[in-house]
Amino acid sequence: MNSIPIVEQLRKVLGNQQVLDDPANRAHFAHDLFWYGKPPVCVVVPTNAEQVQTAVKIATGAGHPVVPRGGGMSYTGGYVADHEGAVLLDLRALNRVLVIDEDNRFVTVEAGCTWAALHEALVGTGLRTPYWGPLSGLLATVGGTVSQNSVFFGSVRYGSAAESVLSVDVVLGDGTRLVTGGAGRNNGIPFTRWGGPDLTGLFIGDVGAFGIKVAVSLRLIAQPEAIGYASLAFPDFASMIATQIDLARSGLGNEAFGIDAYKARNSAQTGKKLGDAAKTALGVIKGGKTLLSGLKDVAGMALAGTSELENAAYSLHLTVEGDEEADTDRQIRKIETFALKNGGKVLPPVVPKGLRGRPFPPLRSALGIDGQRWVPIHGIVPLGHIQAAVAEVEAMISGRQAELDQFGVLYSPLTTNVPNGVLYEPCFYWYDEVTALHVQATELSDPPGEWAKRQNRPDIRTFVLTLWNDTARILARHGAVNFQIGRAYPYLEQINAPNAALVRQIKQALDPLGLVNPGALGLAPHCNT
Repeated sequence: MNSIPIVEQLRKVLGNQQVLDDPANRAHFAHDLFWYGKPPVCVVVPTNAEQVQTAVKIATGAGHPVVPRGGGMSYTGGYVADHEGAVLLDLRALNRVLVIDEDNRFVTVEAGCTWAALHEALVGTGLRTPYWGPLSGLLATVGGTVSQNSVFFGSVRYGSAAESVLSVDVVLGDGTRLVTGGAGRNNGIPFTRWGGPDLTGLFIGDVGAFGIKVAVSLRLIAQPEAIGYASLAFPDFASMIATQIDLARSGLGNEAFGIDAYKARNSAQTGKKLGDAAKTALGVIKGGKTLLSGLKDVAGMALAGTSELENAAYSLHLTVEGDEEADTDRQIRKIETFALKNGGKVLPPVVPKGLRGRPFPPLRSALGIDGQRWVPIHGIVPLGHIQAAVAEVEAMISGRQAELDQFGVLYSPLTTNVPNGVLYEPCFYWYDEVTALHVQATELSDPPGEWAKRQNRPDIRTFVLTLWNDTARILARHGAVNFQIGRAYPYLEQINAPNAALVRQIKQALDPLGLVNPGALGLAPHCNT
């Protein structure tokens, strides 16, 4: 092992500007939106894939773990180091769109490219990726999303982020670079991931435990000719879930997400922020930056009041796509029929129009209405089990209401449709310190001064974690699977023994020293470091 300190080794090769070891940066990168870990020994800011290879080779060669970080929107410890000697790789400077191949229908981006930047790069091409980003896409990176997996824009019809990935370019634990899919063949082109065992799939949802992504290729499809919107109000959670089941079985929608009244009030798309979204959407149309003809009526959305939405106990918001407006109109009528059957009523579709007009707003929901801390837990639950799963989770929470009141914890659910299932995401809010990462995520340039004065409350976070774990166990009993596994979800405990053994063997083959994001997926290092 080289006796020269790791920071000095890295600076000698990469330069002083690319290696940060001051206390402020080390502390900033020691936690995500919920999970706390150890400060890394330093933060490396590579500007190209070759620098990632070099940093990984130097760090692991000296026995130091390496931990990749994208946009930082994790709340499950995906990039939070368990070891004080870890070298954290901040990949946000790898942010270029490398190739837009309209003929072969793929786009290749560096791993640190945000979904918002990719969306902007494709304006004018008439193309997009099938899944086209999480709600946090203003900061969330493509590489981070692929590592965690995700659903939101386009997911009802096209599935999770995984279904849009064609190829990944990955740096392994010894600095070797591996490219998967069609791009991994001699003279290969990343137009498909077929042609033998699906090696691309190994690196999707791996939380960076198998390798560090430096580039990703995604499928491109034509933008729709028409788009339609629907918003629906429900008197209770059960009627909204029943409608979501009907919609999932019918295959209707491109996005479909449900919120309660608290989230409606807190949403970046309501109130004053809604007007901003409307102006943004109108500006997009006037500037001719999109072919989505369905946005032509968005100029009037700012005139639609939000009081009905904010007074609804629960509301469901959908977009649909089609070849012409008659097609989207038919879909909306069917959606409204399902809602009315289950006791819902039709609202002005302000929220989905705002989201399509400004698809990647600041993640205001990362803090509560009054600046409360937030953490979600989710499960993607089979359609036949979602109602029982929700009922059991809510019964557990109700049974602990006295403790929630004692700690000032609020429960607020969110749901999203996916093929063959519903993502159910109980969220918890409480008063705690507001970190710089939360301010960055919400883009609150001038948060109220009292937020900064709030005390660090590890006692409340410990209680919230018990709620989180109890919810995870309930959802697992109902067959739920999870994205964003990080260091939080008990992945290895929930898969059967042969699968767990295979995962460990893959980790051993790709990362013999166990130094690539050790602890992610529940995989411990193979040697002492």
